Amino acid sequence: MLPKTERPRCVHTPDGSVILDIDHGRMFTLNCTASVIFQLLERGLREDQIVEKLVQTFHISEDVARSDLTDLCQSLENYALLPAHEN
Repeated sequence: MLPKTERPRCVHTPDGSVILDIDHGRMFTLNCTASVIFQLLERGLREDQIVEKLVQTFHISEDVARSDLTDLCQSLENYALLPAHEN
């Protein structure tokens, strides 16, 4: 029996990311904005820190940044892909 992977594999490029959920045989693609959010989640940043970084990086309003973060987190949670925070 093959060992269960601890978390999905993720490859980041300047154009976005690809998440490989090997355990379930699924692959997901993320656009540039979602890729940045995913990487910040992987680093364990708080919601307010992620929103601030999105506002600075993409020159968007705080409301748009917060909405993008919320939408992505809901999608990731639906597929059990939300990065775990290690403290």
